[in-house]
Amino acid sequence: MTKRIIAILLVISTLVLFGSCQGKNNDETTESESYVLPTKIIDADISLPYTSSDSLAAYSVKGSLNKDLIPVVYESLFIPSDDGKGVPQIAKNAEIDGKKVTVNLRTDVKFSNGTKLTSEHVKASFSKALNNAFYKSSLKNIASVSVKDDKTIVFTLSNPDGMVLNTLDFPVVLISGKNTLGSGKYRVEYLDETAYLQVNTHHREYKKTWHKQIALFDMSGISGPVYPFKANEISVYKQDLSDGAYTNLSSLTVSQNTNNLVYIGVNSVWSGSITSLDWVRQAINIGISRSSVTATSFLGQGTATVTPFKNNYYQINTENLASLSGETERAIAILERNGYEKVNSDGIRTNGANLLKLNILVCSENPYKVSVAQAVKKSLEELGFGVTITEKKTSEDFINALKEGHFGLYIGETQLTSNCDLTEFFTEKGVLNYGISGEFYEEFKAYKSGVDSTMTFVEAFSTEVPFIPLYYRKAVVSVNPNITGVKNGVNIYADVCEWKLNENK
Repeated sequence: MTKRIIAILLVISTLVLFGSCQGKNNDETTESESYVLPTKIIDADISLPYTSSDSLAAYSVKGSLNKDLIPVVYESLFIPSDDGKGVPQIAKNAEIDGKKVTVNLRTDVKFSNGTKLTSEHVKASFSKALNNAFYKSSLKNIASVSVKDDKTIVFTLSNPDGMVLNTLDFPVVLISGKNTLGSGKYRVEYLDETAYLQVNTHHREYKKTWHKQIALFDMSGISGPVYPFKANEISVYKQDLSDGAYTNLSSLTVSQNTNNLVYIGVNSVWSGSITSLDWVRQAINIGISRSSVTATSFLGQGTATVTPFKNNYYQINTENLASLSGETERAIAILERNGYEKVNSDGIRTNGANLLKLNILVCSENPYKVSVAQAVKKSLEELGFGVTITEKKTSEDFINALKEGHFGLYIGETQLTSNCDLTEFFTEKGVLNYGISGEFYEEFKAYKSGVDSTMTFVEAFSTEVPFIPLYYRKAVVSVNPNITGVKNGVNIYADVCEWKLNENK
């Protein structure tokens, strides 16, 4: 029986079993719907979702579905890594000397038309990236770029940055007529105006490529991933959980790393909250179990961190910082040292006159954020805090409450740049500076300018506790259980050329 016949039978069975549209939070179907699947243009073992309503050109793409395909077709100088050093791709190596970053290119890189990649291509691509929504924020610290020779390019920074190589992940392109070409393992081709991926025979690892063609399945007009996935029309489907929805598509899932930091916002400036006391903030930061909060919220999709940076950032030594699992005894000792030695019948600490009580503000538009608030509440109650949760139904109401400033804690999430820029927290015009004392801005300024080291900043951060980092969130990728080789990581399609379909499984 051919794969095409199998696919048709699966479509028919899917229409019978799943005759409704995508729901939320593990509900696969909710309403009756007539559903017709388009046909893949080529017969391939691997099929990736995309949308024809968006571009597949590196600097024209708008949505995340096609954005995930860009690294398959285009390469960058470096691939971002959690340690901040970046993984060389087009680059052979790099030297960072203060504000000067010298990048040496590989000599064996060619675009998909056979043109050799040079420093001029990198410089031209950098100019495009500066005006692109996906890359310009990460690149704003780069003041200028100069070409030293065909294989050497120099970036000059406005301020020193230990994670600058992580920001050099913009696609390097070649403009050829009306087309934009890359040096990735595949190139975009069209048959009857329908896109698919064809192996790049000029790639340096071409002979290691398992699949010569990869199908692209057009998700335009399709309300959800249930039907295409169940019918094997797409091999994988990513759900980033940002809208609080998740559809259980497969028994096999992997995780995609993101730069989305989930954190507890702390009000240091309002005297109406006990969080205005530095020792209270320190006790919370030390005592809270980030491991427990991470495991019980956002489907457990996160990597806990005790600093605003990812835990294995090479410039940080976490040995003397707070524990991921929380240090209950140490936190309680701080509370008792400041007079909160007794616990009442409700389990709340008191100094005889006042109770140790606080409130957590959260937006309930995303139910996963409510689960974060509940997990934080449980962890704080184990320290003797009396905790209430205030839910705001809309983002607008939530932001207005933050602007009013009458809160103790809030549950926040932000997508940081690949070099973890914290400017929005620690500047007067920053959009995330709710409840943060302006005095700490000077600490950040000294770190940002290179006067203070990263470790000096982290130590000041753990003393002041302007906010409490919890974890870096991940996205969930559903995988056809018959496919092997799909890995966790930054780019879910990084090793797509090595995926294998086991039809006998």
